[in-house]
Amino acid sequence: MNDGNSTGDVDLLRAQLHRLVEDVEPKPDALPRLLAATRRRRSPRRPLLALVGAVAVAAAAFVVASLVIPGQQEPEPVSVQPDSYLAAPAPGVIASFDVRSGRENQEVARVDGADAGVLATDHDRVYTTVSTSDGRRIVEVLLRGGQRVLPGDVGDGRLLTAGGERVAYLDGNAVVVVQGGGQRQRIAIPPELRVDDLALADDGRLAVLAGQQGSRQSLVLLLAPDATSLAGHVDAVPDATCGPVAIAWSGRDVAALQPVDCGGEQSRVATYAADSGRKIGAGVPFRTPPLAAGQARLSTDPLGRFLVSTKGKGQWLVDGSMIRPIPPACTDDGACAEGPGVF
Repeated sequence: MNDGNSTGDVDLLRAQLHRLVEDVEPKPDALPRLLAATRRRRSPRRPLLALVGAVAVAAAAFVVASLVIPGQQEPEPVSVQPDSYLAAPAPGVIASFDVRSGRENQEVARVDGADAGVLATDHDRVYTTVSTSDGRRIVEVLLRGGQRVLPGDVGDGRLLTAGGERVAYLDGNAVVVVQGGGQRQRIAIPPELRVDDLALADDGRLAVLAGQQGSRQSLVLLLAPDATSLAGHVDAVPDATCGPVAIAWSGRDVAALQPVDCGGEQSRVATYAADSGRKIGAGVPFRTPPLAAGQARLSTDPLGRFLVSTKGKGQWLVDGSMIRPIPPACTDDGACAEGPGVF
């Protein structure tokens, strides 16, 4: 288009010059005046062309910069945050460990007399049990600093869970739920039932892994936040006859660690809808030693990943269909956690 415009301007200029020559002899400034007039007629197009050219150059520079300069790229989603879990490498010591390498990140707290095998977490709080002259007590540790002993004896303290600013534990033939203000709910368990695990959701719902005494089969009982008995609970019944060995909440659903075949060397983490007990996810099988209730812990992080941790039989990170074995939780001094770790 520029060549066509230039040719037209030249022809116009030539015609005007011919007319001037034919009429009169041009004045000395005639040619400069004609050239100036021609430039004025062409000038409106030049800013537009310059503007278009500048925009094109700027756009090209932005594309090149976004493709070449790493700092200009959009950050990729991070699928491994937070990337740590808690374990007790020694009696009374609670430490954070990297979930990939198993290396100790830092020591979180020291709790005199704490049971190294009992840990529970609720966001920025960690709970463990201690033996005192007045019986077993629950100690609450704040990750930002500080700790306190909760009132009341917790029985054998074998099972402990936390969630929604509540703590629950097994005391004989009852599950006791302690709210933040100290109010206690006592849920009686029939003597013919055994309790293998407990899990508290953020909204206060309680999941109880229970089975008949003398039977390998078990199921998950799902209770409302204000439940004071097993009445009105929802059942989540696994397919395997030997049942799950550990449970945990995953958002609004409950997850269960269960063997693929009873006595086999494969496990999976299945999920169940809490409102109906219906299975909504079968879970990917992965190789483990034969596991029994009390030997493993199942916990979740905010990203929905599962930590399967056992007493000396290994631990695994379950992230959707990806299963990653995790090294044992050991300090730089070589002390390793005997009990399971927890997110």
